[in-house]
Order: sequence, then structure tokens, then C-alpha cells
Amino acid sequence: MFTGIIQSIGLIKKIESFKKDVQISIVYDPKKINGIKLGDSISVNGICLTVQKKQKNQFTFHVSEETLNRTIVFKENAIVNLESSLLYSGKMGGHFVTGHIDGIGKISEIKISSQCWIVEIKPPKKLLKFIAEKGSVSINGVSLTVNSIKNDKFKVNIIPFTLKETNLGGLARGSEINIEIDLIARYLENIIKRK
Repeated sequence: MFTGIIQSIGLIKKIESFKKDVQISIVYDPKKINGIKLGDSISVNGICLTVQKKQKNQFTFHVSEETLNRTIVFKENAIVNLESSLLYSGKMGGHFVTGHIDGIGKISEIKISSQCWIVEIKPPKKLLKFIAEKGSVSINGVSLTVNSIKNDKFKVNIIPFTLKETNLGGLARGSEINIEIDLIARYLENIIKRK
């Protein structure tokens, strides 16, 4: 479980293929993320991955075919958002983020308003019913508030701090992003379906 408050960005240094899976190595700043052990969960662009190997400033993760099919493609030298898992004694700054991506969205427009970005996102149709105005959504692992919804798109506001401290500042029109809907919406839908 995560909060959607990114602790650091990392750089994908190496990707190795193993049949239909891959192994990725990510260089990170150990001053910003520390105390990580083998087997711990890390959110990488919103995807919950398990630390398989750890060096001084590098994590290695195994990424399954299932994860590769449901998320944006990893590329060498890409900047990724990193967050260690939430401790029960930790601060809850965002919203509950599981690290289980629900779909891939596309940036349809970016407008600059003062120093903030207003980003319009087109999610997969199946996710629209889970997205609520003033509700939470995770984009590449970042907890954001939905400003508005119109037709098949929704808008979020990204403040300068978030643009600087995450990979969201590198987004452009047409960029693909990982989307995780609010956990409560997901469970409510499941309860309603089973009645």
C-alpha cells in the first residue's frame, strides 16, 4: 500500500528480457529512499514491484508479462516515480494507492495556468465510471485530485512542486500514463456487482 506522495525519481539503467518477462534496474537517491530490504515493495510509476536485488544506489525488479501488458512500457533512461510502501506509523499525505494499475490513459491537453499545469486525460472507457469530481486518482503513482470531468476525459491540476519532484513535468500531449482508480470506488463496484 502506498500514499501517492512520491519520495524520489529514479532512472531506468538497464532492462533485460527473460522470455515474456523483464528485469529492470533503477538507479535512485538513497538519501531520499532508505531502509529498503530485499522483498520490500516499491511503487515504480504507480506499479507495485518487489525489490529482487539491491546495491548501493540501485534496485532491481522482476516485471511479469501481466504487468507489462497492463502498464506503460518501461524504457531504458526513462525517469520513473518512486515511493516506498506505507508503514502503519507513517504519514498519510495522499490517498490509498495499491500499486495495481487499472489502465493506461493518454494526455489530450496541457494548459499552463499561473505556474500550475491543468492536464486533461483520456482514460480507458471502462474506468470513467470510477472517476469522480474532487475524488482521487493516481497518475504514474502520484496522488492527484480530479478537478472536472467532461465527456470521456477528466482534468487534474499539477502544482509546481509536483512537476519538479516527479516525472509528471515531462508529460506532453499524447504521453501515455498509468492510471489507478480510487480503491474505494473499485470495491464499491465489486460489492454492487455481486448483489
